[in-house]
Amino acid sequence: MNKIKFSNLVKNILVILIVVFIFSEQTIAFARAGGGSSSSSHSNSSHSSTSHSRSSSSSISKHPTLIETIIIIVTLIAVIIFANIIIRKARLAKKKDKSIQTMEELSKLDSKWNYNNVKKDIKDAFYMIQISWKERNEDFAREYMSEYMYGKHILQIDEMKTRKEKNILENMILLDATPIGLKDFAGINKDYIWVNIKAKSKDYTVNEETNEVIKGKVSRDVHFEEYWKFIRNEKRWVLDSIKQVDQITDLDYF
Repeated sequence: MNKIKFSNLVKNILVILIVVFIFSEQTIAFARAGGGSSSSSHSNSSHSSTSHSRSSSSSISKHPTLIETIIIIVTLIAVIIFANIIIRKARLAKKKDKSIQTMEELSKLDSKWNYNNVKKDIKDAFYMIQISWKERNEDFAREYMSEYMYGKHILQIDEMKTRKEKNILENMILLDATPIGLKDFAGINKDYIWVNIKAKSKDYTVNEETNEVIKGKVSRDVHFEEYWKFIRNEKRWVLDSIKQVDQITDLDYF
């Protein structure tokens, strides 16, 4: 079982524990409401009731309250989430180191695998594709995309035009482009690199007829992270696929 699946399992268990504790608290309350004994003597009955009440109070005081239980569980969940973030960052860093090392070895025989050259191709493709998307003109980035991605880009842009929508991207900054997986085959037709892309920009959508903002916020920068797959052609590395972070549950995919 991978770490992400294990984490999800733990979270589910914690949710169940919350429910159990809630019903546990209710059960104790019902037990106290029904306390007392039906002994033959009023004095004995009163003494038994008082004794039982004290015993119940003492027993309850040993257990955390519902609020304390929730705080503990929420804290545990936060720790698990934080731990997952650290684990993911560590695995990405390890994949980056391994990928760069492999590229250095491959570049001794093939300059297209040179890390600096690859970074330049990725950066050029990133910015040209953003411009193409903003202007709703797929031809701006034609040479930076594979046939598959170019066709997909055309369909998405046509859909925006049909809806009279325009996605505005301002102050786009590529924060990081980290190689996290690659494969070298004989020839160049099947070679690929997966890259962890991090960027930020103002990102909002307007109706082109009214100029009304229908999605996003004009005043706020949006940070985003995606996985981009690049393949080779005769000239450069070009974009072939984009995966969202939540689409990949196991980094071994790369």
